[in-house]
This record gives sequence, C-alpha cells and structure tokens, in this order.
Amino acid sequence: MIKTPKLKLRNDGKRVCLARTEYGQYAKGTDEIIFKALNENFEVALNGESCEVRECRVSAVPFNRPWPGKQRQFEQTESAGFISFAADETVTLSVKSKKTFEKALVRPKSKKIKTEIKDEAVVFTLKEPGSYVLELDDSHNVLHIFFNPIKEYKEAEQATHYFGPGMHFPGIISLRDNDRVYIDPEAVVFGSIHSRGAKNVKIFGGGVIDNSCEERITENAYEDHTKGCFRIYNSENIEVSDIILTNSSTWVLSMFNCSNIKIDNVKIVGQWRYNADGIDVVNSDHVTITNSFIRAFDDVISIKAIYDHNKPVENIVVDNCVLWCDWGKTCEVGVETAGKEYKNIVFKNCDILHNMLAALCVSNGYYAEIHDVLFENINVELQEEMVFDFQREENQVYEWSHKKRVPYLVLVRNDPYELRVIESEDGSIRKAADELGDVHDVVYKNINVITENEGIKPCIIITSKNPEKNFNNFTFENLCLNGVKVDNFDSFDTIFSNVDNIIITGC
Repeated sequence: MIKTPKLKLRNDGKRVCLARTEYGQYAKGTDEIIFKALNENFEVALNGESCEVRECRVSAVPFNRPWPGKQRQFEQTESAGFISFAADETVTLSVKSKKTFEKALVRPKSKKIKTEIKDEAVVFTLKEPGSYVLELDDSHNVLHIFFNPIKEYKEAEQATHYFGPGMHFPGIISLRDNDRVYIDPEAVVFGSIHSRGAKNVKIFGGGVIDNSCEERITENAYEDHTKGCFRIYNSENIEVSDIILTNSSTWVLSMFNCSNIKIDNVKIVGQWRYNADGIDVVNSDHVTITNSFIRAFDDVISIKAIYDHNKPVENIVVDNCVLWCDWGKTCEVGVETAGKEYKNIVFKNCDILHNMLAALCVSNGYYAEIHDVLFENINVELQEEMVFDFQREENQVYEWSHKKRVPYLVLVRNDPYELRVIESEDGSIRKAADELGDVHDVVYKNINVITENEGIKPCIIITSKNPEKNFNNFTFENLCLNGVKVDNFDSFDTIFSNVDNIIITGC
C-alpha cells in the first residue's frame, strides 16, 4: 500500500500566499511569491500512480550575510521539489523533469540506488523508507524524496491543536503543558511552534509547518523577536515527529535551556533565507535527533551555548540522519560555546550529501571544555562545491559560480568568536571570551569518505590557538576512503598544530 497525500489548495490552485506582514519594510527585494504550493518542473509516478510534487525554494548560491535589515534577494534562490509519501512495499519511481539532463544520480550514494533513463523519465526503485535526493546532472533544481513508514495517528482526534487537510493560518502556536499538536499529511500550517516552559508535549502528523508569513525584524537569533518554524525555551519532555518544516525566517528548529527533547523523522527543506540553521541545540541536554532529513542554508546541526543559560551541554545524540549543507558547517559542536562544559555528544549512522565549510566540526569559539565527542558510522560525500562567501554590501553579487573548493572533512579549532550579548534590546552588542576553550577526547570511528573523483584529497585540520594548552586525544578508527580502510594520513591533507596524541588505526 502507498499513501500519497494531496494538498487541498485555495486561490488559483498554485499560489497560496504572499509573505507580507506589518514588518513589510524589512522585506525589500522579495516581491516574488515566497510560498508556492506545487512544483511544475517534475512529474512523478509511484508504482504507476501519479504523485503530487510540492515546491520548495532553496539557495542557488552559497552567499550568506549577517542580518542586514531586509530579506535575502529572491534571485539568489532556485526552485526545487519534494514528495512525501508512506508505503509498506517496494516503490518504483518514474520521474520526468523539464530540466534537460544527461545523467541521474540518487543520493545517498551509500544506498547504491541504480537509475535508468527510459522515454525521457528517470526510473529507480526504493526498497525501504528513508530520505533521498534525485540530482539531474548537478545539485541544482533537485527532487527531495521522503519515503515514510505507514503510521496510524491514534492520538489525532484528542489533539489540543488539530490541523486537518487544507491550509491553516494560526500564526504563533503557543504550547502549554500536555499539548498535542496534530498536523495532517495533507495540511500546511502557516506559522510557528513556540514554547516558554511547556512540558510533556507532542507534535506529530506528517504535514507542513511553513514560516513564509513571518518577516525577520532583528539580527538576534537567540531571543524570540523572530521565531522561525519552531522555537522553544526552558521546556521539557517534548516529542516532535514526522512533520516537514519549510521557509523559515531564521533558525528553523531551535531549543534553549531544554531537557529531554526527541526529534524523529522530521524533514527540514526549502530553506533559503539568511542564517537558516537547521537544528540548534542551545544549552540543552538529553536531546535525540533521529531518522531525519535536514537541508539548511547555514549550519545544519549546531550544538551551542550562550550567556543566558548555565546548563551544561551533554547527552546529545544525532542518529540515522541525511544531511545537506548549503552554507556553513554540517555536524558542528559550536561555534557559540559560552558554557562551562560539553560532553557525551554523538553523531552516528548518518549520510552527508553536500558540505560547504566542513563536514565534521568542533568549533570552540568561547571558553568551554569540550570532550567525549563521537562521530561514528558516517558516510561523507565530498565533492567540489561552489565557494561560499559573505555578502557584505547591498548591491554585491555572487561572483564565484565557476570557482570550486572541497570542504574540509574534519575541522577542530578554537578561533575566538564574538558572541552576541542579549543585554541589548536587539542583541547587536558583541563580546569575545577572555580565554580560549579546550577540546579533547574526540573519536572518529568508521568514517567512510566518498569522493567524486580520485584527485580529491580530504582535508583534516586540528589546531589550537591557545599556546598554553594543547588539544589532546584524537582517535581515527577504521577511516575509509572510497571503501578502502587506511592506517595513515598519506591520502589526506592534514594540518595539526598544538595538539597531542592523534591516533589512526586501520583494520
């Protein structure tokens, strides 16, 4: 059985709303439609039956900037599509595209999905649930594919917030203790999930939360002047499953000073606005992120600490996720580390499709002690990507489209970072740490690097800028390059400074 949800549209059947609010003066240069319901570039069939393709805007060029007082230019984005369906059987997809192409590739490469081009359609078979991406010649104008297990949402009828099939415009959904928020697979909810202190909450259902109706009004991403798709503070025992998050105005899903948070089978896609981090775990503990797809326009998963909270950052697990970074770092501890200690942090069983600055990163920008970090069973697809850059002036255009660079495989450093201080109303005051933090006891186990061509030498950088204290104890166990285990760094570019005890072991 295959379940393919269809969106119940309003207005002209294609366009639903224009993102404008009372803060319209901040959105200069975005007079185009921000939310568009359906993608017109793809035709998709699942086991012979037509499947609706949703539209999602993504970044076309890696050109980000600190908050400038207006939204990102629309011409820096491009169209992409996504489908989300549930099935309990093998599914053969037939995909036609208006884009002219010669070859087709389904990522993650670790899944070894074979494609065939028949009658101008790409045909391939998926045997199990998961997140996939179909690329035609390159990484532009892709199709995101979300194959879900079939679920029955028995709690839906008892939900305190029920969003059935169709379009909904609740704005801010403020959580209270014991809330249940159900979003039907055929629903799009224009708004934001928000909490200050809620406990024992579940958000579920398979539908979309779209944040295109919110305009960002300040630089600050730590306070809730702008909320993004999902933002919670001081909350406990929160479960989020199966929902899709699109068009966030700032960080997509963020938590501050929280405990016992479970995120499962969540899809973050269609992110293109400035500083659209995927998931930010800030001064929180006992957090699990599992079975999810995250494509972000800034850091993908970032584990942070800021001034306002004293809670240690510990017991964080990211497991079985598919990740794509359009700007910034993919799996990151940092760069905001204004907390005393980080420990017991695990990234495992993940596929990384595209990177920008670095794939596996510990950026200790402040004074924290970071230790007992594990990266395990991770497939890192490394290829030449467009050079990422900052937009520093209003009329500046991206000029690096033909220049390429290979992102770092591993980056560990403690470059000083000027952290925004929340004491100022708009968070614009910045302060650097008086001392540099430490990093020790980090393990990279069963890391398989998959390169696009033999000329790529993955780069590993581990360097401390604190002359009084070296980083210590970094273990590479079963490091593989294109499926072949290595017991030395000869096939890698390495920069090691002020670091002791780097060990690499093969079989």
